[in-house]
Amino acid sequence: MKAVVFHDIGDIRLDEVPEPTIQEPNDAIVRITASAICGTNLHMICGTMAGMQPGTILGHEAVGVVEEIGPNVRNLKRGDRVVVPSTIACGYCSYCRAGYYAQCDTVVPNGTAFFGGPKESGPFDGLQAEYARAPFANVGLVKLPDGVEDDKAIMRSDIS
Repeated sequence: MKAVVFHDIGDIRLDEVPEPTIQEPNDAIVRITASAICGTNLHMICGTMAGMQPGTILGHEAVGVVEEIGPNVRNLKRGDRVVVPSTIACGYCSYCRAGYYAQCDTVVPNGTAFFGGPKESGPFDGLQAEYARAPFANVGLVKLPDGVEDDKAIMRSDIS
């Protein structure tokens, strides 16, 4: 599959990379139908955000279709259209239970987990790709109602 990959500061390429797979029971694989470029990506490309690892797929804003789910994902099914929020959260720690998903201390203790970021944020491959693995999909992915177009839905991805 094709993906936008970080190689070094100022060296970003469209590469052929392996398709993601289910790694944990709460994972989903999403076929990306729309992704966006955020200003945060510029920090990684320009080197003002340290810790980027070569080979990381960039991007943390997307809309897509669920193609596969892990055995513990019971609130989604294959074919569901979803918004993929930028942050990744477990849903059960004290921060998540209080609604502070960006402070989830299970996924990345003492930090924020998000797609396509530096080592300290996971690292989790990002969403500027044909397919993406969504960890804790049962918590993070937001089902879209019928009739909502991708270009409208993508505006929710960085704020969900």
